This record gives sequence, C-alpha cells and structure tokens, in this order.
Amino acid sequence: MLEENMPVGDLVRKYAWAREIEAWTVAVIADKTAADVAAVYGAKGDSLVGDHNFGQLRDLQGQDPLELRHHVQIFEHDRHVVTVENNGWSGSHPEIARRSSTESGHFFSVYWNVNAFGLVTEAKDGAITARFEMLYPIAPSQESGEVRPPWAIGPEPDTAVVRQTCLALMEQQTGEAFDPYWLGQQYPTYQIPDPHALYRDVENADKLNGES
Repeated sequence: MLEENMPVGDLVRKYAWAREIEAWTVAVIADKTAADVAAVYGAKGDSLVGDHNFGQLRDLQGQDPLELRHHVQIFEHDRHVVTVENNGWSGSHPEIARRSSTESGHFFSVYWNVNAFGLVTEAKDGAITARFEMLYPIAPSQESGEVRPPWAIGPEPDTAVVRQTCLALMEQQTGEAFDPYWLGQQYPTYQIPDPHALYRDVENADKLNGES
C-alpha cells in the first residue's frame, strides 16, 4: 500500500535531470555549520583546495583508480549544510551520518553509482534511522540489513525513476530541494580521506549499530 508520504508525480519528475549523473553522493544536514560538517568528513588544516564546480571534482580525483583523491563540496543554504561528492561516497558512510546528526541534528544522504540504483541514509540525534536501497521499497525483513521507515515503503517504482525518487524523498524529509543550478557553481571544496580509512579505528563504524 502506498504510504501518504511517498513522493509521486511532479515531485519525482522535477528531478529527471539527475538521471545524467553517473555517480555521486549528496547530503543535507540540519542544525550544523559548514565547519562542523567539514570536520566530520575529515577536512582538516590545508585540505581546502579552493572553489570548484561539480564537474571539476571528477578532474581533481586523478586518473589512477587505485589512488583516487576524494573531494567534497560543502556549502550552506538556508538552514541546511549541503555536501556534494562527484564519484564519492563519504556521505553514505554510517559513521559520518551519525556524527553529522549529533545533538538533535538531522542528516539525510543519497548515493548512487553505475552499480547502485540509490542508497538512502538518514540519521537523527546520532543514530541511523533509515538505510536502504530504493529499488525495492518494501518493508525489510530482519535479514535484509535495511532500516526502512514507513515513509519509504510503497509500490516498486519503475527503474527509470528510482534515483530521482531518492531525491524527492530527500526533499520531503529535509525540506531542502536540490537545485541543479548548484552543480555549475563554485563552492568550497575539500580533499578528504576515504571514509573507511578515516574511521578505521572506530569500532563498527560502517555498521548500522556502530557507536560514534
């Protein structure tokens, strides 16, 4: 049964432009500053590499797939902090979600690449509250490893609109609509560590029940 909160119609269609993006992670964080979020993502000291647009982030990575350099744009919009990664995944890491949502904060991210249809991660007040792939929006079993709240349960979407449905969910749950105009703008860009390396010493950092 379709939940009342599941995005449909115009809200999904407005994100049709996102189909052209091959791999990225975007996150919307409430009740934090850009400096707070930068620290959680591992941006320290001289890691600011200037202002760049979305397309330039891929160029900053380098050509060697074994030595990719990770980068993230971090900027504030209204009452939120927005992070954008081109071919990056830090914003989908559970420990980053938890730490970005501490002290009554809210974190919501969407990640996909050529192999994933859309991974949604949400955290509130330091705990994971949603973690699922959008392709099969049914109530998860205990064995699935998913955390899927009622607002993300509904009929199976057409694969052509799965990724844009993730962005529609982001807008519904955060109140922040991702504007494609942002992709062409120059925003502060930081070189950051691979998230698994950054939090390798934190027990269960990449698990849903990890401690921050």
